[in-house]
Amino acid sequence: MNEKKIQINLRWVLSVLPVRFTIAIIVLSITSSFEGVINGYVMGQMTNIAFNNFAGVGTFVLLVLAAYLITYVSAYLFLLTNQKAIQILNQKLKFAFFASSFYQENQADSNSSDVINNVTNISNQIQGHYFQPLFYLIQAIMTVISTTFVVLETNLLLGMIYVLLSALSMIPNQLGKKQMNQKTDNWSQSNSSLVTIMKDIFEGKNEIRKFDVKNLFFKKFSNSLNTEEENYFQLNKVQFTVQFCAWVCAVLANVIPMGIGLLMVVNHFGGVEIGTIVTLTLTADHVLGGVREIVGYQTQISSTKSIRDIGIEEDKNSVQASKVGENSLTLKDMAFDRGDKEIFQNVNLQLKNSDKVIINGDSGVGKSTLLNIISGQLKPTKGKVEFGNRSISLGDSILVSQKSWLFAGNVADNLSLYENFSDEEMEEVLKKVHLWDELGDKPLQFKIESEGSNLSGGQAQRLTIARGLLRHKRLFLLDEITSSLDKENSHAIRKLIYTLPIMTVEVAHNIDAELVKQYGIEIRKLTKNGLS
Repeated sequence: MNEKKIQINLRWVLSVLPVRFTIAIIVLSITSSFEGVINGYVMGQMTNIAFNNFAGVGTFVLLVLAAYLITYVSAYLFLLTNQKAIQILNQKLKFAFFASSFYQENQADSNSSDVINNVTNISNQIQGHYFQPLFYLIQAIMTVISTTFVVLETNLLLGMIYVLLSALSMIPNQLGKKQMNQKTDNWSQSNSSLVTIMKDIFEGKNEIRKFDVKNLFFKKFSNSLNTEEENYFQLNKVQFTVQFCAWVCAVLANVIPMGIGLLMVVNHFGGVEIGTIVTLTLTADHVLGGVREIVGYQTQISSTKSIRDIGIEEDKNSVQASKVGENSLTLKDMAFDRGDKEIFQNVNLQLKNSDKVIINGDSGVGKSTLLNIISGQLKPTKGKVEFGNRSISLGDSILVSQKSWLFAGNVADNLSLYENFSDEEMEEVLKKVHLWDELGDKPLQFKIESEGSNLSGGQAQRLTIARGLLRHKRLFLLDEITSSLDKENSHAIRKLIYTLPIMTVEVAHNIDAELVKQYGIEIRKLTKNGLS
């Protein structure tokens, strides 16, 4: 696995969005930003209109109407374009989270609760507090630019006072940014913990009821829920506090220059008139409003910084499948440690063609771990595993366990996994595993329920074996496949496997002595010091 980081930032957004969307958002954010300019200009100019000139009044009204129409149509189109862009970004983001979890090698890091949390909760946080504020930030910046131009053009001196004091609103955001990031981290961690606890409780609810410990687990859930909700409250509390401080600064930035302007009118200084103050107050209010929005959007964007890094691991193993003629498996001086604990060492094994071996041993000695190493899912601490004179790869084997992976769909889907195989090929392998006559008149169209709940354990395992046969796999790894089957079905599934021309490594506690003797199956015992 090769890991790379995807950072959800402006560069990523621009790389995902089609260029036409980016251009449309910028243009519409400009044309929709003139509402504040129009309001201030209209109210200021009304004091100068010659009302005895009917044509002039009519022209003024028509121009104002056209300006408002263009502005609000642009605002409507901006919202639509903005929402479509968010749809595109959401799809890319959720797929990135899904792919990141799918390729994680550590099973503890890739459980379904984490995937659900990332694809739903975390993605929604990024959508609501990064994507949306990012686009509105662009519009707010355009509003500030357009209104600032009008403010300065109306009266340079008083306009500069309005604009400079509006910068006060940005101070609270800068002071609260670090605390906002910390509160977001706290909430994200507690939310993940809550999802994990819910998953664990529902998976073990029968055991919880059996031992009558429901209240204890409910208390654990309640404590975790309280922590998550409190952290979410604290996150919003910081955000609201920052916004409140920004509002206070905005009030000061509005009232102070208004008072200065009135003094200038009284003293006939700087060419300031009441109409000038009306225009500047209404227009500059949108400068302040734009600055407040910029501050708010920056606060939201900053709050998502810690959750906008996605680790993507590129799968290099699964694409490398065995080639025709590679019919040997070699384990040479192999060892595996878990942390500081040595699980086993000096494991050596050589199989060729259709050799079959059963590996048994005490519980906890690492038999399933050994199978995971042979399958390519784990890497040995020392030594090597080769298949056909090269390092083993994830695509070289089929792992059959007590619980086979099946999904809702028909038999053909579960066999082909949506690859292109003919009906004749699939029929052939179903007959080899004796399933063709067990699945009704149209076996390939037989509907399988989620997790294969309408199949027996033996049928599910035979379907898994058929998947491997369909792809001409020659190495089959069997992990306690008969432990949940009755004696008759255990005998049948093993007899099927032993008669197939495939190489098998089987981990088993219980051994069918009759079949072992009949087919000459080798038995090896795994200990801490290797295979006896």
